[in-house]
Amino acid sequence: MLTIITKNILLFTVGIIIMRIMGKSAITQLTPYDLMAIVIIGTIISEPLINSKIKPTVISLISLTLFYIIYSKLSLNQLFNKFLLGEPTILIKQGKIDEKNLKKEHISLIQLISILRTNGYPKLDDVEYAILEPTGEISIIPKSSVRNVSISDLNIPVEPEKLPIAVIIDGKVQKKNLKLIHKDEKWLNNKLKEENVNLKDVIYAYSVEEREEVYFDVKNKK
Repeated sequence: MLTIITKNILLFTVGIIIMRIMGKSAITQLTPYDLMAIVIIGTIISEPLINSKIKPTVISLISLTLFYIIYSKLSLNQLFNKFLLGEPTILIKQGKIDEKNLKKEHISLIQLISILRTNGYPKLDDVEYAILEPTGEISIIPKSSVRNVSISDLNIPVEPEKLPIAVIIDGKVQKKNLKLIHKDEKWLNNKLKEENVNLKDVIYAYSVEEREEVYFDVKNKK
């Protein structure tokens, strides 16, 4: 029983490590070679659950990971990228459906209309372009007459948005993050004293580069 549990933990851990090596794009984008790699990895990892041979499985996973990395590098080349990922396909142009491309990509009209509705575009006349991306997602570009008004349309000057950086998580100071916003622990301790907050009581605190404010989320004391 212990051997089975140990084997499962080992395989689960190896699977996570491999997915980390493959990178976030393998999970979010799911290009053809991403999908194929994930399917094969799942099949290989499940094999030792039936028989007791782990070594061949680990070797297969390592070789598959190497092949995946090679394909990922090749996809950076424009020629190979076209072969591995394909090109974007226009499904709607200026409110008109391209039936030829729909058939080519095996997408039904009902599917397309459903995707448009779920993205808030029930009328074809509101869509300038709908493009099937190599990742399988459909990008929808609305006509300028129906898109939301942006700040730039109103000619209002705005400052660049700064990313909030966590400086305390579960009562622990995030030293690397402090460096990102060009601050130190002394500065943070002063902020804690100003707010009369104990470090151990802080669930989450963040600040923004070039600003002095720190926003604290503190535990509720019973």
